Amino acid sequence: MTQPPQSPQTTPQKPVQRQTKAGQYTEQILKNIWEPVNLLGQSLMGDYWKTVYLSIQDAIALAVLLKIPELLGQLILGKSFSDFGVCLQENALGASRYACFIIVASDFMLWIVIAGRIIGRFWADLNDLRKQKGTGGHGANKP
Repeated sequence: MTQPPQSPQTTPQKPVQRQTKAGQYTEQILKNIWEPVNLLGQSLMGDYWKTVYLSIQDAIALAVLLKIPELLGQLILGKSFSDFGVCLQENALGASRYACFIIVASDFMLWIVIAGRIIGRFWADLNDLRKQKGTGGHGANKP
């Protein structure tokens, strides 16, 4: 008689630590900073703390994104492009003029994204406040 094939036995493995000492140190510092800030934010703002936290997180991420095109222009071309007026001063046939237009336009588009997110969050929060007011939320004549 033949026996059914046996499945190979798997042993649970511990997660592998792939962080450097500097990474572990940085993570510990950020946790030590974040815990009291999070506790303070939740105690002062309640449910709105999450919205404020996400807005701040988005602003930091988008600010970093705004610096990337400028940094690339500085590293590759050795020039800092701040507005379209600077682009017009470059040689019309040179690559740096078109790179300048691309960098300034990307900064402009990222600012549009930031403004759209801020307006969208404001609109959503305003609608939430209207719904709470209509259903006996904050400000209703209930004890």
